[in-house]
Amino acid sequence: MKITIDGRTADVAAGATVLDAARAMGISIPTLCDHRRLVPYAACRICLVEVAGRRLPAPACATMVEEGMTVVTNSPRILDLRRDVLDLLLSEHPSACLVCLEKNDCEESKATSRKTDEPTGCILCPADERCELQKVVAEVGLKRLSHPMAYRGTGVLRDDPFIDRDDGLCILCGRCVRVCREIRGAEAIAFVGRGAPVSVGTSMGKRLLDVGCRFCGACVDVCPTGALAERAVRYGAKFNETRTFVCGLCGQGCRLGLRLRDGRPVDVRPQDGPPSDGQACVKGRFIIGDLLGHPKRLLRPMVRRGGVLVETSWEDALASAAAGLGGLKGDIAAVLSAQDSCEDLWSLGRLSLDVLGARSLHLAEDISVYRSGFPAGRPGGDILAPSFSFDDLAKARLIVIFEEALPLTAPILGTAVNRAVLGGAKLVLVGGDGDSCLDRCASLKIKLGPADAGRFLLEVLRSVGENRSGRVPAGAPGLEELRRSLRELPVWSRAETVSAKTEKLIALLERRHPAAFVFGPAFVAGPWGPRNAAAVWNLAGMTGGLYVPAGWEANARGAVEIMAAFGASAGSASPRPRGLLSAGPARAFVRDGEEFVVVLGAFQGKAAAQADVVLPRTLFPEQAGTYVNGEGRIQFSEAVLAPAGEARPARGIAGELARRLGAEIAAPAATAFFAKSRRSGGEARPLFIGGASFAEMGFRAIPDRLTEFDPLAAGERGDPDDCLGFPLALEIKSLRTARRR
Repeated sequence: MKITIDGRTADVAAGATVLDAARAMGISIPTLCDHRRLVPYAACRICLVEVAGRRLPAPACATMVEEGMTVVTNSPRILDLRRDVLDLLLSEHPSACLVCLEKNDCEESKATSRKTDEPTGCILCPADERCELQKVVAEVGLKRLSHPMAYRGTGVLRDDPFIDRDDGLCILCGRCVRVCREIRGAEAIAFVGRGAPVSVGTSMGKRLLDVGCRFCGACVDVCPTGALAERAVRYGAKFNETRTFVCGLCGQGCRLGLRLRDGRPVDVRPQDGPPSDGQACVKGRFIIGDLLGHPKRLLRPMVRRGGVLVETSWEDALASAAAGLGGLKGDIAAVLSAQDSCEDLWSLGRLSLDVLGARSLHLAEDISVYRSGFPAGRPGGDILAPSFSFDDLAKARLIVIFEEALPLTAPILGTAVNRAVLGGAKLVLVGGDGDSCLDRCASLKIKLGPADAGRFLLEVLRSVGENRSGRVPAGAPGLEELRRSLRELPVWSRAETVSAKTEKLIALLERRHPAAFVFGPAFVAGPWGPRNAAAVWNLAGMTGGLYVPAGWEANARGAVEIMAAFGASAGSASPRPRGLLSAGPARAFVRDGEEFVVVLGAFQGKAAAQADVVLPRTLFPEQAGTYVNGEGRIQFSEAVLAPAGEARPARGIAGELARRLGAEIAAPAATAFFAKSRRSGGEARPLFIGGASFAEMGFRAIPDRLTEFDPLAAGERGDPDDCLGFPLALEIKSLRTARRR
């Protein structure tokens, strides 16, 4: 539809706001409360414009365009209104510097004067030169203030980890309150009080720790002033460079920006665009700096001499490792990590199998969440992990979550669930999630343990399977085999006690589609895991729903494919091998008869303390690599920092060891790892890994027994707050405080 703004006419899409249209036309309208990720709010009234045919000025951020609409953004009346609104707003904000004629003379002393307890002007504020209020004052042209100052003087609250809160700098734009509700679903903060004393705070004045805050930092990122600030960098230098990388601390694959000042890290901020669209979690947002510089980092190679580990050169350490492992060829076990990049996994796997002849190769973590759990011609069975996007999940009309606390283990997946619920989707929790963010908005809660939750799911599947054949995908094989296997399974003894909830869930499945079925490692761990995984797969097929496994590791999807490509690598670790090459987390490692142990590690720990050779490795911001997140999205991450100490990438260490043993290995190009990779759209769209589909695989009979050794399930389920075996919530004090609830 056509709209005219300040004499310029353009075609804009229906549903756009006047503010959107103006921005698309290159016309600036100042605003303080608007944010592209949030619902229009019209609180600040700075974006008022005149609309032809309307008596009163309208907020551009909340006024939808209409065919033939004529808008004026810069009439004398509008400019005066904006100055008056700003004048009133600044009467409660430290503002002397904003209209001071001599403010430019303070430039040289800003760096030290900013280190004050309570800002009373811009040069004392941590948001100086980054403050949106400063920019709006300059754009509107406010030169003097006409109202007496009513500074709140509430002081800076520092009783929570990571975040400082200064109510004296708050302009009540509501961005923080809205992002906490609309995007994160936590609702930890709200407007408190009425009238002039209103402020942003918590229920009963409690700490953020005590009201369900996840410390994701979203409120800090959207704050237009310095009212909310990251404590660690509040008084630090301003950045002048940003380098983007993929976070390796969970399976979401968030793209983060490391901000630097003259090459030195300042802080980390989430980046716009998929997969996380400007969101992060407490780990990615606040602790990467602590992680990289932790005093327990391994910085130099070590070799055991006289029963004691001593630092040595790389040449000596590599020679010792090659000699020790080379003498045990064919009798070696190798442990990899699903947190490693595809290049590292491939190189270490080839070293282990082709050069060392390892008879056992598996992952340190249990990533069985991405496999069916019963043999189908590949190690670990068929990989049941179709690609999806977080946006797909946000469009679901019914979401069923099995035994997973998404805000803790898969926070970006949790934001997609929150978007769906705000859009009218129904949420069903099956199992013992116990997370208040999800509990608050669940339409149906079925509290059962993993085993009983699986049995409950089978009863639902049994009922749906008998009555839903009309929605079965055309040509999908295996339906009769599935029904036969369900009939052969014993009826759950507690089926009658939860029959009402079974019927409620079935009714929701009938009325609301598409549905999405989300589960994590806890639901498919243990003896019931294969059955649970197959049941979710079949239920998703029966209802035409989305199958969403939520793995914890940074590259679990890539690791699944690479382990499958190794084929016969699913060896047995019994009897215990004489040699061990460990490149994965080994939190509970106890040396038991191994003659020689080599550990590739980033931190001091039990495994490194018992090794014969310790080779320090880089962390994800210090090396380039390819990762596949939980969606199946293939992402390449650049190295954004130089390695700490003498640490080296794992693939480089693998190559050096191979050369000393008379072999050569090289990691292929990123896309060569994934034979079934496909484009999600045009050539400019990212690559997604190919996954299973019902057309290819059909329904799967429910297994009635456990499978044999599975390299994808051989590891331990571990801890979502883990980095290569380093327990973040134990070793980093601020995270430990945030997690103590």
